[in-house]
Amino acid sequence: MPEPRSDADARRRARRRHRKPRRRRPAARRLAALLRNTAPRRGPLASRPRPPVRVPEHARQRLERLGRGTPEWRSWLRLLEATIAAVNDSAWDTIAPQLDPARPETAPILAGAEIAVDRSLGRRWVRRLLEAAAREGGRAAGSLGPAASALDPHEFLQVVVGQDTDALTRLAAGAGADPKALAALGGLAAMPLLQACARRLADQLPEAWSYGYCPLCGAWPALTEVRGLSPSRRLRCARCGGDWRAEWRSCVYCGETDHARLGSLVSDSHGETRKVDTCAACRGYLKTVTTLAPSPADTVALEDLGTVDLDVAALERGYARPDRPGYIVHARLVDGRTRLARAPRWHRVVRPRP
Repeated sequence: MPEPRSDADARRRARRRHRKPRRRRPAARRLAALLRNTAPRRGPLASRPRPPVRVPEHARQRLERLGRGTPEWRSWLRLLEATIAAVNDSAWDTIAPQLDPARPETAPILAGAEIAVDRSLGRRWVRRLLEAAAREGGRAAGSLGPAASALDPHEFLQVVVGQDTDALTRLAAGAGADPKALAALGGLAAMPLLQACARRLADQLPEAWSYGYCPLCGAWPALTEVRGLSPSRRLRCARCGGDWRAEWRSCVYCGETDHARLGSLVSDSHGETRKVDTCAACRGYLKTVTTLAPSPADTVALEDLGTVDLDVAALERGYARPDRPGYIVHARLVDGRTRLARAPRWHRVVRPRP
C-alpha cells in the first residue's frame, strides 16, 4: 500500500496547481483566439471588415436600361458599375486636397494641388479595375492583367488625374500594357478620387467660369445639358461630375462665336432634345441633351455612353473631340498617412477622453 503523504506535501501540490502561467507562454485556452486576431492589418481601412459598397438605385436603373438596349456593351457596363460603386465608397472622402494659391486665374482649382490619399486605398482600386478589365476585354485588354502588378498604382492615379497623356504612354510601356487600353481606363480610374475632391471642394468652385474645360479637373465636357423650364446651357464632366454654365452660341473648344460657323446635327427621332453641336472652325463637336434636372455626378459617364450614337454621327461627318486635354493640372498625389505624420502636432486630431 502507498504510504500516506504529509500535510506539507499536500500544500506543495496545491501551490503547484494554482501557479500562474509564465508570461512568455500564453495560456492554452487563449491561444486560438490570439492566433485568430494576429492577422496583419494594413492601413486604417483594414482594421475592421467593411460592408460592400452598393451602386445607388438611380445608377443601377440606368445601368440596367443600357444593358437591355445594348447587350454588346455589357463588359464595359460592368466596369462602369464597379467604378460607380467605388465613387460611392466613403473611404475616398478621407482625401485632403491642398490647393496652390499661386495658380493662374485660367487654371482649374486642382492645378498644382497636393492631394493626400491613402496609398493602400488607391492601390486596391487600381488593381481591381485593371484585373476586371483584363477579364472583360479582348487581346489588348489582356495586357492589363500583368500590368496590374507591374504598374505603380499611385503614379498611375497621379497621371490620369492630371491627364498627362505623354506620361501615361511611358507608364504603359514600362508595365507592358497596351497604351490605348490603359488610356481607355484612365477616366474610370480617376473618377473615385476626383468626385471625392469635388465633394470636398464644392464651396471653393468658382461661380463664374468662362472656359470650356472643367473648373475642377481641367477635362473637356462629356456633354451639354440644356436644363430646366427656363433653359440654361450646362457643361458636364464625366470624370469629376463637374457642372458649369456655358454661353449659348459659342464653341467650348476654340471660343468661336460666328453663327455661320456653328451648327447642329439633329436626328429625325429626337429633334432638338438630343443633338450634336458642331464647329466648322476647329471641327469639334459636343453632344447636347435636354433635361429638366441635372444628372447625378456618378452617372454622367453613363449618359455619355448612352448617347454614343451621337458620337458616331459626328465622327462620320468629320468632326472630332480634341486629342489633348483642356488643361493638364499637374496635381501631385501624396500618401495621406505621410502627410499626417509630418503635420504640426497641434494640427493632429485628438479624440476627447471618455
